[in-house]
Amino acid sequence: MNVLRPRLDIPLLIAIVSLITLGSMSVWSASGYSVPTLERHVARAMIALLALLFFSLIPAKTYRALTPHLFGLAIVLLLGVIVAGDTVNGAKRWLALGPIRFQPSEIVKVAVPMIVAWLIVRDPGRPGLQKIGLCALVTALPAGLIVIQPDLDGAIFTVMYALFVLYLAGMSWKIIGSVLAAVAATVPVMWFFFMADYQKLRVTQFLNPESDPLGAGYQIIQSLIAIGSGGVRGKGFMHATQGQLGFIPESHTDFIFSTFAEEWGFLGSAVMIALYLFISGRALWLAVNTASPFSRLVSGALAMSFFLYAFINLGMVSGLLPVMGSPLPFISYGGTAMITQGACFGIIMALCCGKQPVEATWSARTFSKA
Repeated sequence: MNVLRPRLDIPLLIAIVSLITLGSMSVWSASGYSVPTLERHVARAMIALLALLFFSLIPAKTYRALTPHLFGLAIVLLLGVIVAGDTVNGAKRWLALGPIRFQPSEIVKVAVPMIVAWLIVRDPGRPGLQKIGLCALVTALPAGLIVIQPDLDGAIFTVMYALFVLYLAGMSWKIIGSVLAAVAATVPVMWFFFMADYQKLRVTQFLNPESDPLGAGYQIIQSLIAIGSGGVRGKGFMHATQGQLGFIPESHTDFIFSTFAEEWGFLGSAVMIALYLFISGRALWLAVNTASPFSRLVSGALAMSFFLYAFINLGMVSGLLPVMGSPLPFISYGGTAMITQGACFGIIMALCCGKQPVEATWSARTFSKA
């Protein structure tokens, strides 16, 4: 019976529910008070919470045993997208299985950190070149399949998931510096040979959005107007104008923070950012204090990935980063991404909140039990 008991961290769960509540209010306002949109958002939020509860039931040892199978499933589904995926706006990223339509790349958010951690803990110790090379090959397979869709942003995130695990496992700074140098060297190659025109446009409009205020720079300019017009205390709930009047495209999805900041101002934005910092920090704290190296690496990587998604979305809507297809976790209107985030935190709680046997460990960065 103990196996079926949810392993929950109540402070973390309360913070997640608070974000979902703020998100539902913002979706309602930004969508122009669309009842169907709100109903769909709330339904998906409930599914996300159910996913959190379900995945918190599974024992940590089961996750480790099922890791290779989960990774294999992710690869099969990505191949299924190439063969029979749905094309939307020129990209084939969706797969329909009966009435269920989802993005298999979302499963990669969980599968890649788990398989990399699984490979590392098989032979405890600081990851050397041979182990890093093996992890790179394993990561390259889903990343390559995601590039084909095409989804360059998703492929970059896939590599980041693996790098988070390797960093937490104690990868040396010399290797980290070499990787960063290699990435920097590939930027010109990516620009001239791999990046699509719309992706290049995102970079140029980030550097100078005023160069095309009615075209490519329109969205970010309107977003900055909305955020700035909120002032310190905001205009009040349901009193935003930029998003509701249609000045901000995608105002209830990727750019929902613009409407939130306009309504709740600097103070409300600070509260939201504080929730993101608390959730990320709490998840990392849980990871540090668990006994199993596998659990520490997976939970720490998932926590850092969550923070990365929030940081990128907040950065792009405020003009600090180029626009990317990255929703604001637990806030933006959407289905697959929110459910995946719920599952990720269910996995974190299952790995960190249950009693686990102490396994062999090593001096990994901030994750040492020595």
